[in-house]
Amino acid sequence: MSANKRDGLLAFLHSVKENRGAMANLRCALVKSRRYRAWPLVARFGGIGEEHQNMVVRTVAGLYATHPEDTDRSDFGSLCRRLMSKEENDKLFNFKTSTEVGPVSRRFQHFLAAERGKEINERTVRLVLRMKAEGIPVNYADLYDGLMFWGDKMRNRWAGSFWHAHEMEEAAL
Repeated sequence: MSANKRDGLLAFLHSVKENRGAMANLRCALVKSRRYRAWPLVARFGGIGEEHQNMVVRTVAGLYATHPEDTDRSDFGSLCRRLMSKEENDKLFNFKTSTEVGPVSRRFQHFLAAERGKEINERTVRLVLRMKAEGIPVNYADLYDGLMFWGDKMRNRWAGSFWHAHEMEEAAL
């Protein structure tokens, strides 16, 4: 999938942001028994079918319609990190007192362990819904690319930004 397809989808989503009917139909993309309502809107971007790329289009479109707060500043891993409480975040850098993984870190580990296809898309929905509840915007361009090209390279990139790997190395020294 090309950046053109991603950019086209995101431009379309931004253009219908104020259209309540279109947004309602796009939210249906996340529900198996109702996804047919989103098909006329996502078909031009490859959102019909059960292949991985079809699911990514539906997932991104449905999530955008659910939580249209968009950003281009951070990748998905660092945005997920913002879900951590201050206490959990502080424990990450305190190697002497804590060896346990907090609840958000554990959920993120579970997310990273997901396989390409339905599993990763379902786990993404849960994280983005939590971001909506916390008022955290989503980088939908990065999310689209990450889900579309899901594999070890993307897992490593998002894990590194979630756990601030470079900062943790410095703190351990």
